[in-house]
Amino acid sequence: MSIALSNQQNSLSSETIKSGLWGISWMSFFWSASSLMVFALLPTFLTEELGASHTKLGVIEGVAIFIAFLSKFLSGVLSDIFRTRKPLIAVGSFFTIIVKVIFALATSISWIFVARSIDRLSKGIRSSPTDALIADLSPKSERGKSYGLRQSMYTMGAVAGSFTAATLMYFGNNNYRLIFMLSAIPATVALIILLTIVKQPAIQNELKPKNSSWQISDVRFLPSSFWKLLFISFILMFARFSEAFIILRAKSVGWLIPLLPVLLIAMELVHAAAAYPMGKLSDRYTKKSLLLKGIMVLVVTNFVFIQFSSVMGVLVAAMLAGLHMGITQGLLSTLVAESTPAELRGTAFALYYLSSGTAVLMGNSLAGHLSDTFGTMGPFMGGIIFTSIASIFLFFMIRETGKVRAYKG
Repeated sequence: MSIALSNQQNSLSSETIKSGLWGISWMSFFWSASSLMVFALLPTFLTEELGASHTKLGVIEGVAIFIAFLSKFLSGVLSDIFRTRKPLIAVGSFFTIIVKVIFALATSISWIFVARSIDRLSKGIRSSPTDALIADLSPKSERGKSYGLRQSMYTMGAVAGSFTAATLMYFGNNNYRLIFMLSAIPATVALIILLTIVKQPAIQNELKPKNSSWQISDVRFLPSSFWKLLFISFILMFARFSEAFIILRAKSVGWLIPLLPVLLIAMELVHAAAAYPMGKLSDRYTKKSLLLKGIMVLVVTNFVFIQFSSVMGVLVAAMLAGLHMGITQGLLSTLVAESTPAELRGTAFALYYLSSGTAVLMGNSLAGHLSDTFGTMGPFMGGIIFTSIASIFLFFMIRETGKVRAYKG
């Protein structure tokens, strides 16, 4: 990955920047592997071992993810206030390790709810500063590639975690708790990488004098393009409900419980394969148009989940879901980063995650209700509605941007 110095990275050498970006990508790999060792099995652990209903599962997932997004909001703002990213990432990483032990020891739905909430809190604490740090380190001309690399490595971590969980379940006589305990190992590796490899550059002021402090009124400096993107992503996130509902759909059409992680492996392999090439493409072509294509893929995905009640049909739909994530996830982060000045980058990601978390909380709760009411295809019926609405708004946003450019030309 070639790195060219810019004014923003002048406090670090090009080799340090390159090592830092790869270090963040490997941290993401191990964080994701740790999480998927738990979450690939958690839906069946909750419903089969602890007797939770699908509605309870949806509420637990929605509340936990909302907590993650709320903590992303707070940590993003704090990283701008204190002009530092790395300490917050370290705190989040530490709690990621501790919570895996709580999962292993949990004996009730309430304890799983507590553990799930703390786990998402820890992820939230580290996420916004990590996203902002990638932008701080990356030259603008390669920012899409940097986010694409991180997203690809994050997804490959999910593949590794799911595969590890499936293997241990198969050979370990369905020992959920042992797998949950072992998931603390990759999380520990991620913290070691952060402390030893990743360095932080100075955060430059682009709008205000050097010694000016962060104020809530600074959000006025965020451009209209950012707020429009925020609105579209809010609608899209209603259809980004937890993978738990994909797992439940797969189980209902005949997937064996020990093989359910394999479904996530297939989905995440496609995600990983698409993320880095899409990141490179986004540095050359119109990002919003690529995002629209990615959202349309999710529309098709929901149709496939509904129309095909077979193992192969669910597999194809899951792989399409992975393609959607590979196309869109890095693009959304890149668009947020590019539409904001450096000293408000953490705040911008904070608002993005808060908005997304609110939508995901509502979407997961709705998905759980639809699943109990209409069966396992219910959540995907709702998904079609929200993805279609997001596509329409983004289409008109692209048209408006084209008209403005034509007028200025």
